[in-house]
Amino acid sequence: MKTKYILIAFLTAVVAFSSCNKLLDIPRKAVIDNTTYYKTDEEVESAVVAMYLDVRGWYYNVMLVKHCLTDDYFSGGAAHGDNVDMDALGEFAFNSETGQIQSSFEGYYHLIYHANVILGNIDPNQSAVAARAVAEAHLFRGWAYFELITLWGNPPIVDHELDPSEYQQPNGSTEDLWKLVEDDLTFAVNSGDLARKSSLNDNTVWRVTLEYGQALLGKAYLWMAWALKDDSYYQKSADMLKKVIDSQLYDLWKDGPYGDMRHMAYALNCESLFESIRINDLDNQGDNFDFYSAMVGYRSSGSEMTIPESVAAGGWGFKVPTEDLLNAFISYEGPDSYRRKETIKTYDELKAMGVQWNMLTLSTGLYTWKGRYMPDEVGFMSMLNWKNPLWMRFSEVLLLAAEANFKAGHPELALPYVNRVRTRAQLPALNGLTMETIKMEKRLELCGEGVRFQDLLRWGDAAELLKEKGKVYPTMEPNGTVKYVSTGRSVYGFKVGKHEHLPYPFTETSLNKAIQQNPGY
Repeated sequence: MKTKYILIAFLTAVVAFSSCNKLLDIPRKAVIDNTTYYKTDEEVESAVVAMYLDVRGWYYNVMLVKHCLTDDYFSGGAAHGDNVDMDALGEFAFNSETGQIQSSFEGYYHLIYHANVILGNIDPNQSAVAARAVAEAHLFRGWAYFELITLWGNPPIVDHELDPSEYQQPNGSTEDLWKLVEDDLTFAVNSGDLARKSSLNDNTVWRVTLEYGQALLGKAYLWMAWALKDDSYYQKSADMLKKVIDSQLYDLWKDGPYGDMRHMAYALNCESLFESIRINDLDNQGDNFDFYSAMVGYRSSGSEMTIPESVAAGGWGFKVPTEDLLNAFISYEGPDSYRRKETIKTYDELKAMGVQWNMLTLSTGLYTWKGRYMPDEVGFMSMLNWKNPLWMRFSEVLLLAAEANFKAGHPELALPYVNRVRTRAQLPALNGLTMETIKMEKRLELCGEGVRFQDLLRWGDAAELLKEKGKVYPTMEPNGTVKYVSTGRSVYGFKVGKHEHLPYPFTETSLNKAIQQNPGY
């Protein structure tokens, strides 16, 4: 009898469990099945938007890292020690746990992942939208790897969506990495599927274009000549960049003061090769949350400065131009050159505009003018901004082409490109070129735009020009008197054999045992 009751109870439990199990057997929500998704143009575009958002998200970390590592800027802030990561970057005391290095590295691989999703799941033959998505994915992946290679050296190659068994990826070889960049960018520019402007002044094209792909490929060839020790790439670079120049779809912007070209009012102007889009949507302000505008605004959040609205927006002061940058302008262009005044302003120049200093600041008495944020471009203590991050200007294309032609043995072709930039800068034309002239033109024209550190590495100039970085920091009294104070570091500045590459983040080397850390870290 007892056995019968036990059997009945057991069968009842089995039936109950089976019923509950059926109730739990429901489709998963909010999860994309790549085998059935991406079949409509709308679904394809959702994958593409993820890539554009990845790139826009790079700006804060990537640009601040690149500013701090050059001889053009001190990290700044309220005082020395205000931001330990940025101080470490600016003084070459960073390591594998420096947060902005980790975030930059992760940001590049986020984009690579989203590009791989498109390349692994979307058939370019299904529609014109799908074909464009595939071309854009190749372009974005090639761009991301260009940045990874030039900053980290030999990062892992991830050219498809990884299975969990593949997560342990070793460092890629230099040859294979540059081949991936070349193959991706070549595919993009040869696809016939990238967007193009309709005319020089067409400011409606927000997507990456054929000419931007050509500019990236030309830039990559210039680096490949150095990295692969193959001078034939200089001519390839020159030829590819010439296509952008000869398209006549881009030109140097001359519709206002040079220092204003990056303002919101002039978005997507004729000089812009590519910029990420921000929209001042009052109903969705959170989409424009970005510390970058606050970080680089003039130091006023602690009432250190009083700034008229006609001058610039205030902020936290983490982009302090160096006296070395000013001296480069003065020695090359004279003390009052147009380009200098439209790039950086001095204490006396801002004082004449009504700026007041109220207390000691971490400053050289120099302030960024080109690329500054204006009050109508920011909100909520400058932590919101709706100015488009600009990634490449036509002036960079001209100067890259000048270097490529000069290195390829054609200085006569390089000279007109440099003189176009100088004419807009209100400087006299040159009669001849040296490599030092090209370097200086690029430093002054593109300072603060995230290219100099990688240039210094490629040119072999970093060790000499950055050896004193981190020895001192500047302070300025309200009357403009500047003093330099020791950082207290016993080890500082660029070290040969170490700082040619950034460290792989600690999280990466902890989780990926196949990757080998760069020397010195």
